[in-house]
Amino acid sequence: MATLTKIPITPLATGESARSWLVLALLLAFPSAGFIQKYAGLVGLVTYGIAVVTLVFFIRKFSNRCAPWCCRHFRTLRAVILAGLAIIFAVGYPIEDRKGPGKSSDRDQGLNLAVSRLAHGETPYYPPAREAGPLSVLPGSILLAAPFVALGNSAYQNWFWLAVFLCCAVWMFKDRALALCLLAIPLAISPAAQYEYISGGDLIANGIFVAVFSLLALNRWSSPTAPEWSRWLSCVLLGVALASRANFLLLAPLFGAVVWRMAGFRNALAAATLVGLTAAAITLPFYLNDPAGFTPLMSKQKLAGVDHALPWASKAMIGATLLAAILCGWRLLANRSNEPMTAFFRGCTLVTLTPMLCVVMLSSAINGHPDFSFMTDRFGLMYVFFALLGWGGQWFRATPNTL
Repeated sequence: MATLTKIPITPLATGESARSWLVLALLLAFPSAGFIQKYAGLVGLVTYGIAVVTLVFFIRKFSNRCAPWCCRHFRTLRAVILAGLAIIFAVGYPIEDRKGPGKSSDRDQGLNLAVSRLAHGETPYYPPAREAGPLSVLPGSILLAAPFVALGNSAYQNWFWLAVFLCCAVWMFKDRALALCLLAIPLAISPAAQYEYISGGDLIANGIFVAVFSLLALNRWSSPTAPEWSRWLSCVLLGVALASRANFLLLAPLFGAVVWRMAGFRNALAAATLVGLTAAAITLPFYLNDPAGFTPLMSKQKLAGVDHALPWASKAMIGATLLAAILCGWRLLANRSNEPMTAFFRGCTLVTLTPMLCVVMLSSAINGHPDFSFMTDRFGLMYVFFALLGWGGQWFRATPNTL
């Protein structure tokens, strides 16, 4: 077995700080672009973008002053934030949910129905129902939502995974004040995140558990003292997480590239193969049982909205995303910096973001004006937590008070 190399997780060069906070600010604003344009037009969208960049700039600039206090009172602040999120959900979710089918998000109802059907020995991929449209998620999302459905509602998973993300950010950056900001600021400035959380949609949870299981697996493979079984178990968990939405499956090559750097080619091949086999093992039985009724395949229609004007568009977008995955994987292998985890999460952000950018650019070209309507369904939340882990360490200047 190749010698495993423990790779420290430290902030990147200080010279990158100015670029990093601006990139992260724009990445945080983009998921809400469809929302803002729909209700406030292009002027409102530009105003919102400027407001987000300005807010992030001032938070970064003055963060050192409050960081020591945040670190001293971390437990209290953590409890207040998580309790506040629970109260907001408890009050807001029933109000939003009462709007009924077609007027509120149906992602939570879809997962509830899928888990219920699976528990009764039926295929989770139901035909369009009154309470929910066709299910677009892969079986990994259904399996990971099952404990929360057992507790009463898949919508509960957002709160749980936000709490997990806070713990992971503390561990990764060794900075409690930074971790609190990375949790609170996106929820405070993103209408898309706010609506997804209140409506109980799964995009927040989905983005987090893929990032968390990736972080767990990379930690196991970068630690020379990690038990062998924990490395393989982390690959299984990551395989389940990646088999949640089709676009996440393209992140497997990036994972393999980072493990190659950490533990050698043979271990990377074995780890990536296990991830892929796990994803296939939980997905193929449902597809082979009823290929025509496997509704996640219908999700490609979301990329086909511009095909009426450009028949090749959806295929080109899929090709561009595959190319982005290949290039990001190659860059992870070629770049010999001591920050592979940071580079990995940045690569995951770019791969997940690519099809969204393609749709927005093509729609804008066809309509003759900036068109962010594709983002109205909040798809950008799938990459936000990768971005926070990839650029978040440079969002604020290093603080003297950490763990």
